Amino acid sequence: MPDHDPDSHRRCHGHVFPKSGATAAGAEDTDLLDGGLRAWTAPSARQDQKYPDSQLGTVEAMPANPLGVALRNRRAGHHTLVWARPDLQAPEFTLTSPAFDHGAPIPEKHRGRLFGANVSPALNWTQPPAGTVELVLIAQDPDVPVGKPATHALTLGIDPSLNGIPENALANPSPIPGLRHGKGPLGRRGWAGPMPIRSHGPHAYVFQLFALDQVPGLPVGFALDEVIAAMSGHTIGRARLDGTYEIR
Repeated sequence: MPDHDPDSHRRCHGHVFPKSGATAAGAEDTDLLDGGLRAWTAPSARQDQKYPDSQLGTVEAMPANPLGVALRNRRAGHHTLVWARPDLQAPEFTLTSPAFDHGAPIPEKHRGRLFGANVSPALNWTQPPAGTVELVLIAQDPDVPVGKPATHALTLGIDPSLNGIPENALANPSPIPGLRHGKGPLGRRGWAGPMPIRSHGPHAYVFQLFALDQVPGLPVGFALDEVIAAMSGHTIGRARLDGTYEIR
C-alpha cells in the first residue's frame, strides 16, 4: 500500500479534525477523560435523556455542554499520534473492523462505560510483512483538548499468524492467549471505549497496529513510553483504522 497522506487521516466521515499547536507525538499517555473533565462526559443514557412536557409530550431537552463548546477548537491533533512518529514509519498493510468502516462512527456497543464492561470491536488485518514476530496495537484519541492524545488500548503479544481478533478480545484479562495490556486511563488495562466531552464535536479513535521484528519483552505494568521505545528501530510494517464517536 502507498504511504498515507498525514492529512488524509484528518478527514474522517465528512469531518476535518484540526491540528493544533500541541507538542509532537509524546511518549506518555494523556488520560484527560479520567481527570477533572471526566465529569463533563456522559454515557449515552444522559445523551438521550428526555423530559416530559405537558403540551408537547416527551421532548429532547438536553442543552449543549458549555465546556465542550468552549473547547471545541482545542485538540491535540493527529500529528501527536504514535503513528506520526518519524522512527515508526514503515510499509503498510490493511486493518479493518466488521463493526465500522474506516472514518465511520463506532457503534454504541463499543462506547466507554464508567461502570460495567467496555466491549472492544473485532479487528481484522491482512498479512503483515515477512519477518514479523509480534504485533502491537495502540488505540488513541487525538481530539482530546490537551497536548497529547488519550490512549484507549495498549496491547502487546498479538500473534502475527492471526488474521484478526474477535469482539471483546481486548478485555482484561484477554480471552486470546498471549495478549497483554499496558496501563491506560487511571491504570485501567484493556479497552477503554469512547467517552468524549459532550458537545465537543466528533472525536477520532485511531487503531494503530505495528508489526515488529522482535518481541518487546516488557515487564508487567508497561506504559506507552516503554512500548514506543521498544518499537523504535524494529517496526517493519503498520496498519491503521479510524473510527469516530460524538456525544452531542
